[in-house]
Order: sequence, then structure tokens, then C-alpha cells
Amino acid sequence: MLFNSFAFAVFLPLVFILYWIFFNRKNVVLRNFFLLVASYFFYAWWDWRFLSLIIISSTMDYFLGLKLDSLNREESITSESGGSLEKLQHQKKMWLLISVVTNIGFLGFFKYFGFFAESLSVLVSTFGITLSPVTLNIILPVGISFYTFQTLSYTIDIYYKKAESTKSWVQFFAFVAFFPQLMAGPIERAKNFLPQFAELHKPDYKIFRSAMLQIAWGFFKKIMVADRVAVLVDKVYADIPAAEGLPLLLGVVFFALQLYLDFSAYSDIAIGTARLFGFQLRRNFMRPYMSTSFGNFWKRWHISLSSWFQDYVYIPLGGSRKGLSRTKINVLIVFALSGLWHGASWNFVIWGILNALFLVLIDPVLNLIKKENTTKDNVLIWGFKSVLIFACWALSLIFFRAQGFDAALDGFRHLSFANFDNIVNFGLTAIELKFTFILIGILLLKGLIWEKSETLVPDYFYKTPAILRWIFYIAFVLFMVYFGQYGDGNENSFIYFQF
Repeated sequence: MLFNSFAFAVFLPLVFILYWIFFNRKNVVLRNFFLLVASYFFYAWWDWRFLSLIIISSTMDYFLGLKLDSLNREESITSESGGSLEKLQHQKKMWLLISVVTNIGFLGFFKYFGFFAESLSVLVSTFGITLSPVTLNIILPVGISFYTFQTLSYTIDIYYKKAESTKSWVQFFAFVAFFPQLMAGPIERAKNFLPQFAELHKPDYKIFRSAMLQIAWGFFKKIMVADRVAVLVDKVYADIPAAEGLPLLLGVVFFALQLYLDFSAYSDIAIGTARLFGFQLRRNFMRPYMSTSFGNFWKRWHISLSSWFQDYVYIPLGGSRKGLSRTKINVLIVFALSGLWHGASWNFVIWGILNALFLVLIDPVLNLIKKENTTKDNVLIWGFKSVLIFACWALSLIFFRAQGFDAALDGFRHLSFANFDNIVNFGLTAIELKFTFILIGILLLKGLIWEKSETLVPDYFYKTPAILRWIFYIAFVLFMVYFGQYGDGNENSFIYFQF
């Protein structure tokens, strides 16, 4: 079920009413069971057959969590008595390995089977061996990359004694399948999010109000801007040579905007929806295009995934503790894996490696540019760094968006500032382009204000008379309804659903 669909417009109010009237009473188990049923219905709307994967993954990691927790307690008792820990530690590693292998196995089969089969065929062909890769018509289950990482973090954290298991299977199953963030995150950690399923939440008008505004802002970014620039992006990347020059350059810039606005819109809607039910999801974006270094960028972009790779891949590899050379290698490994997480294509791996190189090669240079004494000079330095980072990022996304390696190379070959008049031949008229740039300007202005203070405008807005606020709410919704960009079927689905 898509957030931007009529089905969800019916589903959300119905679940919200039932939740607060009948199920958020004294019985937490009943409340969680209702959320679980609602979440499974939400997912089954797309394809009920793949519910089995979520149930299998949830069941396995629920029991493995209990087992690892039990071994942790035995380990503590044995340690206090001075006994040998070798056997217990071996058992813990074995149970954790089962969780990792099974979860990654599911993900690998559904997402990477064809990719690895084809790559193996190409590899052996270099030795003169002809191998016909096995091809299977495998559908990628929506959300598998997200809930797999979420359940993995649960067992890994218990293994390292950073979290404790839950005894309630309903609580754990609801945590894995919670519908606001099931499809595309944010990827939650059990130690932060799971305890919320043990709490009874009270209705709060102020929370509901701010949650609805966050949802509305997410829809604004999605249907007003992201889906509008997507019209030009899709046509440009469908025929890159025909878009040679400025149309292609605009397509590259627009895709960088589309990717951020589309995914951050989903995150806003997910976080806002969760807050309607009393749950707090972690923040996933924080104005990444205003970063002054690539290190800062990755602390602002897809925060839940970036921090997951940092905690469960980068740090276990040694992080920055084993010298500069090893640190750079660790960064390259993490970004290559992050690229592969996004899709079964070498283009994604190249995109990941490029961003690793930006981090290890360009950041040291940017760090040499110090702040000046005057505000004007500081603004110029900030602007220069932000534009440079955005330009590098947008160019790397050619590999992310192009359909194949050769198409990506075509993208770089055909970039220029020529063919200005040809821009209007790629889906957006001159008037639509002007309107799009006005909307982008509004987003930039909002970002600049929020970069200075995230509470300044909201605090002032909530102090205005209620009648004025409601006039704004109604006008804002009508504006989106009238000027929004709409497609048919899954044409305007969220980009990260494919990952």
C-alpha cells in the first residue's frame, strides 16, 4: 500500500480511530496485536505471499534473541564463579551466525541471485569458460532490505549485550512489521524502539497536530516537487544522447533533488504517521545538501542506514582505530557494501566507491579551508563547500540512476551547457519549469531558516490565532490537490521501495 494512494487515505483514519477508541487501553498485548494485524494487512495489500518472509524472519529472530539472552545470563553467572566461558561464547557465535546467515540469505536470494549468477558467468568467461547463468523470475519483496537490517540489529545487539530480548512475541512481531516504517524505514534499533511497544500511549492534541503537519510537508515534497522534477528526469535518462547538453545537466541536478525529496518525504510521512499512534521514529534526514563536508553529509543523509553500517560494519572492521590506511580501506568497504545494498548492479557499487573517495580525498582538503572572522566570508565559504559537495554528489548519482554502465558513461560524455532551447522538449513546459524553480526556491528558503533554527517558525506559527492556522491548513491542502503532480498506478511510487 502506497502512502500516496486512495487506499492509504482510507486505511490510516480507520486504523487511527480503532486504535485510540478500542485498542489503546490497559491491555498492551491487545494493542500490539491490533497493530500487528493492521501492519500485515498494509503489507499484504501489495502481495500477501511475501508475508511469509516477514513471519519467518520474525519467528527466527524472536527465538534466537531469547536464546542469546539466556546464554548472556549464563555467561555472567559463569564469569562471576570463575568458570570457563569458551563453550558459552562458541554457542553464542553459532546462534548469531544462524541469524546472520538466514537473514542475509533471504536478502541475497531475492535481491542478488541474478546479479551474482551473471557476474560469475562474466568472470569465468575471462578464462575462456562459457557458463550460462541460471535465471529465475524473482520478485523483490518490498521492504526486505529494511526489515532484514532491523531484525539483524536486534540479535547482534543482544549478542553484544547492548539490548535485552523481549519475552512477548506479539511485541517483537509488531516491532518488525510496524506499518509506518515497514516499506522503507527508518531502520530502527530494538534497544530504542522496542520498549515503546511496552508502553501505553495517551492521546495528545499537540502531538497529533505537529504529526499531521509533518505528514503534510512530506506530501508537499513528494507530489509538488519530487514527482514534478521526475517527469524531466525520466525522459532525460530514457534517452541520454538526445538530452545532450543543458537538458542532461538539468536532469542530473533534478534527480539529486528528486532522490532527496522523494525519500525524505517518505520518512516525514512515516515518522508523522508513527507519532499519530504515540510512537517516535528516529530522524532520517537533516538537510544534507547544506553540509560542509562529506563526513557531515553522511551524518545527515539516510541517517538510519548510515549509522547501521557504521555500527555493524565499519566499527567491527576496526573503524579508525588501526591507522590511516586501514581506515580508508574500511571506508571503501562500507561504501561499496552500501552501494550494493541499494541494488543488484555494479553501477550502485561504483556509486558507493565514488562517495568513499570523496570522503577520503576531498574532505581533508575541505577541512583546510577554515572559517574567517567576518560573517560574509563565512557565508561564502559555507556556500562554496555546499555547492561543491552537491555537485560531486549529483554527478555520482549518474551511476545511481542510469540503466547500466555504458548509459552512465554516456551521461558524463554528453554533459555540457549547450542546447538551452531543448529543455522544454523533456516533459515540462517553460511555465512548468518556472513553477518548479519557484517551489525549489521555497524549499531552499525553508532549509536555510531551519538550518538557523528549527523552532523559530513553528513557535511563531503556533502563537497565531487558531482561525488563521486553519485557513492556512485548508489553503495548503487545496494548493497541493490542485497543483500536485499525479501519475497512474505505481508510476509515482516512492523511489526507495525498489531497494
